[in-house]
Amino acid sequence: MAKLYFEDVQVGDRVPEFRRQTGYMEWGRFAGANEEYVAIHEDDDAGTKSGLPGGIGMGNLRFCYVQNMLNDWMGEDGWIKKVSLQYRGLNLKNDWIITKGTVTGKQKQDGECLVELDVQAENGKGEVTAPGKAVVLLPCRG
Repeated sequence: MAKLYFEDVQVGDRVPEFRRQTGYMEWGRFAGANEEYVAIHEDDDAGTKSGLPGGIGMGNLRFCYVQNMLNDWMGEDGWIKKVSLQYRGLNLKNDWIITKGTVTGKQKQDGECLVELDVQAENGKGEVTAPGKAVVLLPCRG
């Protein structure tokens, strides 16, 4: 993978998508890594009893997938400065999580080369379940 520089990025550029189909196996790994054991993330009956369509995925898993997408795009020399998401929809068992990003701005500030992005997570139907913003630091040439 070629090194990505600030000068190579233009407003309107799209970040390559990150995609994962999720379910109890994926959620169980995430719960274990984060000590986030909540019944609605592990059991359809618990989800249904809570008024949900069944078990649901963790919101923070989408947050992690957005960061995976950004890391894959930036490479080792980039740095995520800020990510924020709003959880507006559910992540259901066996559905897809697709993360997307679009460059919305660039600026040099205090010696840093910053790239601003709109980011989002979608379900397999293309519905945005978690819109957000991100700021990443990329290396500058010279």
